[in-house]
Amino acid sequence: MMNPSSNGWIKKYFSLVKKPEKLLSEFDLTLTPEEFIYGQLQPTGLMYGFPTNFIFLNPDETAHWSTEDKFKVLLLEGLMISDYAHTRRFDIEDIEKYLGRFISFYESTEIGIARRSWLNFKGLDVFGKLESILSQRVDIKLSLSHKLWTNYLHNSVVFQDLILYFEYYHGTHPEIIADKRRMVLLDMMKLMAVAAHADGEIANEEAALFDIFMASARLDDLDYREAQLFWNEQKTLNEIAFDYEMSWLLKRYFIEVATLVVWSDKVVVPIEQIFLDNLSEKLKVDEEEQDKSFIAIQSFVLNNSETLPFLSGKSEMEQLMVGATAKWKKILARNRDKLALELSQSKELVQLIAKSTSKELNEEEKVKLKRQFKDLAKTIPAFTLFMLPGGSLIMPLVLKLIPDLVPSAFRSNKVEKKKKA
Repeated sequence: MMNPSSNGWIKKYFSLVKKPEKLLSEFDLTLTPEEFIYGQLQPTGLMYGFPTNFIFLNPDETAHWSTEDKFKVLLLEGLMISDYAHTRRFDIEDIEKYLGRFISFYESTEIGIARRSWLNFKGLDVFGKLESILSQRVDIKLSLSHKLWTNYLHNSVVFQDLILYFEYYHGTHPEIIADKRRMVLLDMMKLMAVAAHADGEIANEEAALFDIFMASARLDDLDYREAQLFWNEQKTLNEIAFDYEMSWLLKRYFIEVATLVVWSDKVVVPIEQIFLDNLSEKLKVDEEEQDKSFIAIQSFVLNNSETLPFLSGKSEMEQLMVGATAKWKKILARNRDKLALELSQSKELVQLIAKSTSKELNEEEKVKLKRQFKDLAKTIPAFTLFMLPGGSLIMPLVLKLIPDLVPSAFRSNKVEKKKKA
């Protein structure tokens, strides 16, 4: 049994996960390294601050772990995935060199903290050093003014480490990364403040999210006051500079955290949607990318509705689904012509969708349907979701909407009843 609260847990982890490459979904050649990192880690909840699943471990074996322990192990798995996205291998045969890359990243890009604590390793081996770093990365000191979500009082911004490791691996100087870490964290807090105020009202859930992320960001005094100013004075999106180079993964992170804030009170009003549209335009993210972010968050929320703190009952889920269905209708409507063309060329897909509206598909049929949806992604970018882990969770909703959107494709397959004489 592995216990991340005790020394030696990383060695134990690698004794349980000996050949992680065999546990990965097939590396789709159409995905960039950043998309691969996102596709593997988004379903885990790490990027939202709600760790719910693991990449290489069985969830049943981790159900009793604290949230802090889950964060530690997921952060290790995230570093492994970020490394694998570039090297296409796990160097666990040379484990000390492999883990040493992660230690070097933290020591060189968090040098201020490293001098105060991490470098005081006193003879620890590479496993002990990384355990010490990961433990300190996920731990936060927090005194909440909003007493919500007490199980989630741990570092909610560690996903940023994986974005920066991506840049570190490509040779960006550690000092540049260290400075960028500070700027990104400050802009994240500004963005969350603007998102929470987008509709002119502050829900308890939005305030709680802001508090937790503020504690996680560990801003210095000057940056803390600036972020708090955005919250208190209701600053606007135009007042956030985003004055640094942004990767695809960082843009996606900003979009999805902002969307999560807007979603946290279960209702997305038109003015909040306008805010998200304006954010996408400011970050130079097109409408299709914004749709993918929405779909991915929806998939995560649906899959974890029983554990997410801002969903406490059936009524909250129903509230979210009303808005989600409306959004999906718009996404599919924009792709109506492409979808109609694809359906006209795939009799099997039409038959599977038609059957799914009246009865449960068997496992073989579900596999076929997912394969067909992956093919759709080649011409309809919104369907790229179904190429990623967790993507099939939203499939039942889409299957119900398609026959109403393109009814002609299904009418031609119906057997007309004989008229009575």
